[in-house]
Amino acid sequence: MQATNGFAVSFRTRGRLIGFCMALVLGLAALVLAPVAANAQEPATTTYLSLGDSISYGYTEERFNNHFPTESPSYFEEGFTNDLTKSYLAKETEIGKSIRLVNDACPGETSNGLIGENPLVLGEASTESYAQIEQKPEEDYELWYGGFQSSSETPMYKYADWHPCKYTFQNHLPLHNGGYFNGGKEVSQLEEALGSIASVKSPVKLITLNIGSNDELAGITECKDEVFYEFATKGKSKYGNTPEFAVLVCIQDTTPATVAHILHNLGDTIGVLDGDGYKGPIVVMGFYNPDAFVLPGSDELQESVNAAVLADVVKLFPNVTFANPFPVFNHGAETETKKENAPLEQKSICTYTEMCNPNDPGGKEDNGDIHPTDAGYRQLAKLANEAYLANPAK
Repeated sequence: MQATNGFAVSFRTRGRLIGFCMALVLGLAALVLAPVAANAQEPATTTYLSLGDSISYGYTEERFNNHFPTESPSYFEEGFTNDLTKSYLAKETEIGKSIRLVNDACPGETSNGLIGENPLVLGEASTESYAQIEQKPEEDYELWYGGFQSSSETPMYKYADWHPCKYTFQNHLPLHNGGYFNGGKEVSQLEEALGSIASVKSPVKLITLNIGSNDELAGITECKDEVFYEFATKGKSKYGNTPEFAVLVCIQDTTPATVAHILHNLGDTIGVLDGDGYKGPIVVMGFYNPDAFVLPGSDELQESVNAAVLADVVKLFPNVTFANPFPVFNHGAETETKKENAPLEQKSICTYTEMCNPNDPGGKEDNGDIHPTDAGYRQLAKLANEAYLANPAK
């Protein structure tokens, strides 16, 4: 899920991303979930491991609603991970036609949830249960909060949720790989990934990672909730004189901390993967902006987020390259004459995302589905392949 901010805020999150690897290698061996062969054998297959949220999963609202309540993962195999595997990796001599896609992605996942609660992989214990997270602050008011996993402390929801993959553990919806369990206990995507890396029979030759969009969505949604609650109970908000303006100011104020949190967790995730012995290519997927005409100034902000991910995370790891979808999905936004080129960007958004899909429940651009169309997923696959081919660890 992609999300954006309200005002044109120019910032580059700086400072150190702490705790990437530390001394975790010895402790990680105990987390292996996949069986490891007793004797090394010539690999029959190689593995492409996909980590992330609904973008990696291949989700669209229309597909979900068309098949509800029978939500088989087989209905969501038009995503970029599937296209990357079939259209590109199967033809790549470095990986070969025996490539096996392991899609660990979870719709709705945040950067906290991907890491999970195990301290051996830099996770943290959740401060509240799922039930407490869903609790409304005032039962008399229909708040806008959608149940996102919070990724940072915000004025209204001061908790830290590190529960992994609410899509399956709380909502009981199936994943492509069936779910992550070790001895009956829920584990995170990151912990599950370590099991795939440990496999001798099918060694991992590529990892793609997209995460952070739901962190942004959580921040935006929580701002909407807080402002709605303030106006409902006090008739005003500390952020502004109208609800619309107050929401934008709230988003502006809280986004830098959210972005810093995303960068920190991205660095931790990659550091744990590398620290466990994986030195192959990792492709980090960047962010596009489906809400360019819904949230003023959000294009500039999203471009700043992509720049920060590239400068403050990707460049720290020699085996990581970056796939940036923004120039494709938001074509026209990069020009100084944006008003003249607005139709170009609008066309790109409607082509590559579901925002303009008339069959979507929202049914209009300002309330549409932010996920990619089939054409958008194919573009993401192309960009991911280009980043893979440029990766020095290939």
